[in-house]
Amino acid sequence: MAEQFLRVIEDTVFKLRPEQTAQLSEQEQYAVAAGSTFEIQSYAYADATGDFNGHVRFALANTAIQGFNTWYAYSLHIQIDFDGQVVYPNEDQTAIPILRITRSTLLKRRPLDAAMLPEDEKAAAAPNQSYALLAYAYADTQGDFSSHIKFTFRYQQDYIRGLNTWFVYEKHAYVEFDRQVVYPPEDPNAPVLRITANTLLKRRPLQSTALSSEETYSIPAGTVLKLHSYAYADANGDFNNHIKFALRYEQDYIKQLSTWYVYEGHAQVERNGKVVYPLPQPTTPSTPIYTGRSFKLPGNISTFYSDQPIIPGGSFTWGEATKDGTRIPPTENIVNNIIGLARQLQRAREQIGQPFQVNSWYRPPAVNRAVGGASQSYHLTGKAADLQVEGYSGRRLANVVMSWWPGGIGIYSTIPNLLHLDTGPRRFWGF
Repeated sequence: MAEQFLRVIEDTVFKLRPEQTAQLSEQEQYAVAAGSTFEIQSYAYADATGDFNGHVRFALANTAIQGFNTWYAYSLHIQIDFDGQVVYPNEDQTAIPILRITRSTLLKRRPLDAAMLPEDEKAAAAPNQSYALLAYAYADTQGDFSSHIKFTFRYQQDYIRGLNTWFVYEKHAYVEFDRQVVYPPEDPNAPVLRITANTLLKRRPLQSTALSSEETYSIPAGTVLKLHSYAYADANGDFNNHIKFALRYEQDYIKQLSTWYVYEGHAQVERNGKVVYPLPQPTTPSTPIYTGRSFKLPGNISTFYSDQPIIPGGSFTWGEATKDGTRIPPTENIVNNIIGLARQLQRAREQIGQPFQVNSWYRPPAVNRAVGGASQSYHLTGKAADLQVEGYSGRRLANVVMSWWPGGIGIYSTIPNLLHLDTGPRRFWGF
């Protein structure tokens, strides 16, 4: 019969409640040394109400501690072995989401208006601060958190007043994974600006010779910028054949400024993959015209583009698989794996009937380590993608494709609206 063990990898404290040790009585704690092992009946890192504040709940087998068999342990201090294989943390549990603060705000112990909280339940946070998270949530069984994000710091040095779980107003922060925003979810109809030729962004819609160097910014063809808004005219007329745009996220601001202009002959605005400005001129080309970043792929002679579908007529592009052409696969085998996964994802896309946002697909080894991916992650070979769909949780998406998906399906314990799909062996985790 297979055995399941909890292995302590760092000196820690078992707890009867998933709280900071300072909030527990001595009777609710039990010190355990690194290297200790315990046979267990079961374990969980979340339930219907959410995660356990960065803890794993486990039930001991054939023994008890201080008269109790069910305890909690801080998740970074333990691992779970099942029949000789590490099952926790697995690929999903090791992912590291990042919380980024976009403006001066308050972190709060409860999701209430700041005026309703005492000073010891608030902490100031400055723009551009970022924190590695163990987990986050935007709702539980009681509903959402009044437009707040609940989050748990991953590292002890970030704890505030010895506490690791806080809330932040969702308009003042966002959660990112592998350099993609995962919460609040991206609106698939939000505009993006695609640069189609090497050009200059400008602070005023004038010839570049009429502007100072502080008023221009060089940008290469193929760059894609997420927009808050755009315009091609105002009450006084057009902008001298320029597009005026405001960037969506503060981390994308250029010279700390959000609003710029670009010559309309060198850029286009897209919504949900379709050009909305300038309106394309009718043409009858023999082959599709792509305007994204160009690159070569191993095993192929032709040039590929970031906005080119991986499979003809498909919804997933090479830009999504290669992080806009910045992660080129080193081998033909990985390229073929990406194509194979795209075929399966297209079937899922057609079943759901809504756009998929690809948060992470092919990852080179250095990137995989940086985001906390498993050492044998299928992302390394182009066989895995992490996706989300507006209005769907990861669990709900998984339930839709569960009956036929041929490979791995995983829910991220740290990122509840993300779904992992891969073309490895058929298996499930996180449910």
